Amino acid sequence: MCYDTSVATKPSIKLVKEFSYQGAPKQYSNRYYFDGGTPADSTAWHALMDAFVAEEKKCYRGTFHSIVEAVGYLPGSEVPVATKAYTTPGTFAGTNSAAPGDTAAVLRQATTKISVKNHRVYVFTYFHAPQMDDFTPDSDTLLSTQKTAITAWGATLRTGITGGGITATRCTPDGHPVTGELTHEFIGHRDFPH
Repeated sequence: MCYDTSVATKPSIKLVKEFSYQGAPKQYSNRYYFDGGTPADSTAWHALMDAFVAEEKKCYRGTFHSIVEAVGYLPGSEVPVATKAYTTPGTFAGTNSAAPGDTAAVLRQATTKISVKNHRVYVFTYFHAPQMDDFTPDSDTLLSTQKTAITAWGATLRTGITGGGITATRCTPDGHPVTGELTHEFIGHRDFPH
């Protein structure tokens, strides 16, 4: 399995989520590089951010997660060109137990990019404190309905999200499009960056 470490030639949006972790608010984010154009101004960026938030919120249970910020970046830059604050709770309707906050459901998307060692390059998205399947003997199993919601989010990223005058389709930082999506059946561990 190969991870993408290329220099960004495409714009991106980072969505910041917040949830309760060990009794205190904790934030983490997913960053989405996209093809289809760059929003023309802050109004267009905000419209595209709204479209991303409206779809990603379907992956999270509102009692656990809220989307609190979106940040827009131009290609090759780590300096934000647009930001927008949110207080958008998740809308996923699961009622099962949440796994610990340092665990995550994982969405893996294949891309058209092949590494120098002839390996497929993937992009990943993480969803902390996912819902466990309370009715299986293995508590590491992701709740099937949340798995379906996460996979649907991946498909939406692949086919395109329209807002701000463009249709954004997910790609690697250097522009190779995603070709499919797979949500892992089992919940994994993911350390928070320090």
